[in-house]
Amino acid sequence: MHEDLLALAVGDDERAFATKVIEFLDGQAQRRTAAATAWGSGPENLSLFHETSDAEERQEADAARAWQRTRWDAGYGWITGPAAHGGAALPAGHDRLYRLLEAAFDVPDMNPVRIGVGTVGPAIVAFGTDEQVGTYAAGIQRGDLVACQLFSEPGAGSDLAGVRTRATRTDDEWVVTGQKVWTSNATFADIGLALVRTDPDAPKHRGLTMFLVPMDVPGVEVRPLRQLTGGASFTEVFLQDVRLPDALRVGEVGAGWKVATGALAGERKAVGDRSHEMMARALDLLRTREHDALTREDWVRLYSRLRIARFQQQRAADLGGAERAIDKLLLTTNMRLVGELAQELLGPAFAADTGDWGTFGWNRWMMGALGYRIAGGTEEILKTMLAERVLMLPREPR
Repeated sequence: MHEDLLALAVGDDERAFATKVIEFLDGQAQRRTAAATAWGSGPENLSLFHETSDAEERQEADAARAWQRTRWDAGYGWITGPAAHGGAALPAGHDRLYRLLEAAFDVPDMNPVRIGVGTVGPAIVAFGTDEQVGTYAAGIQRGDLVACQLFSEPGAGSDLAGVRTRATRTDDEWVVTGQKVWTSNATFADIGLALVRTDPDAPKHRGLTMFLVPMDVPGVEVRPLRQLTGGASFTEVFLQDVRLPDALRVGEVGAGWKVATGALAGERKAVGDRSHEMMARALDLLRTREHDALTREDWVRLYSRLRIARFQQQRAADLGGAERAIDKLLLTTNMRLVGELAQELLGPAFAADTGDWGTFGWNRWMMGALGYRIAGGTEEILKTMLAERVLMLPREPR
């Protein structure tokens, strides 16, 4: 039973691990049924960004927390984490294998805790104090805490080092004032990882410091942002004279950029990891639509691109830094190309919301693809990073 899942393991060690994981998952949930890929069958599911009402979002967050606690109790909540703080201290390959196995079962959607588990928690482990790891990183992995990321600002998105939210030190406290934007999960998050400017006179990359911000302290205000697609899966966060003890500082004063780049590497990995299955399903839907010779050729070319992107994602699984940007760039380009193929097949129905199956839903896909070009670092910034750090081309003037 489940031999197809055991085949994902490489070597005796992974197979023994997979056997235990499958036994655990089999006792918790049913095998997931394949999503419908026939045209006109089942829900469209073409929104690239998860969009729900506030009440639904909070219910999903509660379910995700509960499943994270179940994972933790079974020994799978922090597979690569330090043993001193409750982690299993296993290789990264075991974590990837667990995620592949879990994806085959009908468990709660983990989007509400993904930023904390995949981005904020690892940044705390890499740069925080032992106390911070034990309290916040382990708390995230146990499902006790949900975290958000307070990086981007209205005037500092692609140029993240240009953040203007400031923190001024007074004895053992910092007073933080400013605005953050495009924040996911802020409406129900317990803590935020905030990049702020602590030295306005230093070069912009050197005057930054990272802090943990409890989202329920006085001076923090969260407002939802309405998107082109109609949902409000992002927020803006206002910080007005928020007082933080120095114990909530992550890393050294002035070393916030180093912490931020470490966290962003995790975010880019998450953006690349979570969407390949969705892309494959979308292309399967388009395959079942009537084609002429030219669009069949376009479909085959796009299928090849998606396979290449998946192989690249698997090849780069153990890489970090600039190399992971390749995966994200391939993914977002392919999202756009899938939308363009749908547009070619549908004609005017692509833009008109008639209520018919498989029409305006593709328009929502295309608008979501625009957002993914920004998520995890804009394409232009990532291409510059690859040119300078991987291809070793001359740096652009600054």
